[in-house]
Amino acid sequence: MEREIAKDLFDACEQTIASLTAAEEAIRRIPDDAERRHLMQSLAGVIADVLGTIRAPVVRLYPDLEPAAALGEPDTVLDEQGLRVASSLSSADLELIDQTLLAECAPSWRKVARIVGAAMNTLQGRLPGVPDSYYAQRVAVLVQAGLLESQGNLQHMRFSEVRLSS
Repeated sequence: MEREIAKDLFDACEQTIASLTAAEEAIRRIPDDAERRHLMQSLAGVIADVLGTIRAPVVRLYPDLEPAAALGEPDTVLDEQGLRVASSLSSADLELIDQTLLAECAPSWRKVARIVGAAMNTLQGRLPGVPDSYYAQRVAVLVQAGLLESQGNLQHMRFSEVRLSS
C-alpha cells in the first residue's frame, strides 16, 4: 500500500473514532440499562473492528503515521477514586476479573479495549465502579503471568492486542 493511501486511511480512522466517541457519550446517557449495555457492546465491536482491521495494519506498515504524543496518558493510570475501588477488591474479586478477562480472549489477536469493555459489561452488576484502567492493569498482569501473549503498547488499550498463550 502506498504511503499516501495509508495516510488517508489513518486519518479516516481517526475521524471515525472521534465520531464513535461522541456516540459513546450519547449512549452513556440512555437510562435503560439493557438498551445502554447492548448499544455499548455494539459500539465496542465497531471500534475494535476499525482499530484492529484498518488502523492497526496501516500503522504496522507506516509507524510514523502515529506520533508517540498522540497516545496520550496511559490507560492504566488510576485516579484517587480508582485507587480506592481497586484497593477494596478482595482476592476473589481479582480472580473473578481475571477469569472474565481470560474468557473474553481467544487464540487470535483481540484489542485490549474490546476485552476490557466486554469484561466490564459482564461484571457491571457484580463489581460496579471498577474503572477500565484497572481492568487494563489486570490484562498486563495476565501477560506477565504467561496466560496471555501481547503485542503493541499495553499501557494503551487501543494500541495493544492480546491472545491466549499457546
